[in-house]
Amino acid sequence: MKRTLFLRIFLGYVAVIALLAAAVTIFAPPLMRTHHIEERSASLDHMALLLEGQVIPYLTGSETGDLAGLITALGSETGTRITVIDQAGNVLADSEKEARDMENHFFRPEIQASLRGEKQMSIRPSSTLKTNMMYMSVPLISGGRVAGALRLSYFMKDFDALMAALRADLLKVVGVVTLVALVLAFFLARSEAAPLREVIDASTRVAAGDFDVSVSTRRKGEFKGFARSFNAMSGRLKAMFGEIRLQNEEILGILASVQEGLCVIDQDARIVVCNASFRRIAGRETPEGLHFWEAVRSSAAAEAVRKARETGAAAAVEASIGEHTFSMTVTPLAQGDRFVVSLQETA
Repeated sequence: MKRTLFLRIFLGYVAVIALLAAAVTIFAPPLMRTHHIEERSASLDHMALLLEGQVIPYLTGSETGDLAGLITALGSETGTRITVIDQAGNVLADSEKEARDMENHFFRPEIQASLRGEKQMSIRPSSTLKTNMMYMSVPLISGGRVAGALRLSYFMKDFDALMAALRADLLKVVGVVTLVALVLAFFLARSEAAPLREVIDASTRVAAGDFDVSVSTRRKGEFKGFARSFNAMSGRLKAMFGEIRLQNEEILGILASVQEGLCVIDQDARIVVCNASFRRIAGRETPEGLHFWEAVRSSAAAEAVRKARETGAAAAVEASIGEHTFSMTVTPLAQGDRFVVSLQETA
């Protein structure tokens, strides 16, 4: 039982720790991925706003410099692939490829959205680089009309590598925290099981009639208060049972000094307690537990007992028991479920 109590508490903590560790391991990576995608999308959006002013003059003809060189330099500085597309979907410049070698982008979903004046973020495979990319495409508006599109791309392989590293670090942290939590749970379960075990053992001894038992009050917190209450309770029980024992001894002493035969019977007419005079009259050393008519062979006495039990009122009769005649009374006690039988020999 001692080991079972500890195991129950410890396994309860283990279950909670395992559920929390599993929840973190399962739900944290998707949340981290979503958060980082949103963060990267916001970063690309902010970068696009900064680049719009530098790219639009090349589309309107007010700037005739080297657009390809500018885009290549910006892409190298930011670590982002940058593509400029005109209204017809032709690639004017790209930081990773030669524009003349690239196919028309008019039917790319994000370019379609930008040429309609909408901003769009999507993740899909790149037909040029043959790898998954995150695309942020924004419209380049000049004079109230869409002059082209600016697309910023981010390699998802870099993102996946980052997520793999974060996932590995997360598993390490979860493993260490779980191990520490299990060690703490072991000692916590043991510290909780010990006082509970002591209280259970003490309660068992009290139930068996040992009122000298006490629980240690050296512990702190609720256990200390509970231990004080338990000790106070066992002390009061000891005092109460001591008083009851003294009262019983007094009653037995009084019964023993009475010359009349006295006994107490219950609702089933079984003898609960009797004095020495009654034992002499019944001719039995231990009539307790017997039915009254089994101990006292008298039909008149048995009839008086039956009448008192049925009516709940006192009954009196003269009964012959053996060679003697007795004046017998059956009186109900206050609770009504027990009766006092008195037998006084008549002259």
